[in-house]
Amino acid sequence: MALALREKDVARIHRILMELLVRSESDGCVVCDSGGYVLAQEGRGASDPLLLSALGAGVFAASRELARVLGEDEFSAVFHQGERRSIFIRAVNAEVLLVIIFSNTANVGLVRLYAGPAAGQMRALLEEIAATGEDVEHPERAFILTEGGDLFNAGTPPPE
Repeated sequence: MALALREKDVARIHRILMELLVRSESDGCVVCDSGGYVLAQEGRGASDPLLLSALGAGVFAASRELARVLGEDEFSAVFHQGERRSIFIRAVNAEVLLVIIFSNTANVGLVRLYAGPAAGQMRALLEEIAATGEDVEHPERAFILTEGGDLFNAGTPPPE
């Protein structure tokens, strides 16, 4: 079963992401499910959010298996540091990831500091959607946008 995201839910997700970008001084962020399906994106950090979310989900799945091998329940975050850009992946819940892209001029401490509360706000929102929302039969996705459109162009009807 997939959860139905209404346009007002998507707007709330985007507000959480914008606040995270401003506070953490990051370049961009993507919210995706554990299969790499993009739920929302903000900022200019990801030129290809689909590829970023798919690879981020794969990295996080490998991280969860590493945690299991080491006797941990899970690792809640993964950090990859590059010379010019870095990425921080934070679990929102078992199904959703928050992927944050930032430059070497940003402070990784700020990213870590604000990623936790943003993930908590996102988790609370998703729990609210699950409690009050409708389930949709769609085996390959965890979330479906309702009322037409997609997450990037809310006015465009979905393909048939």
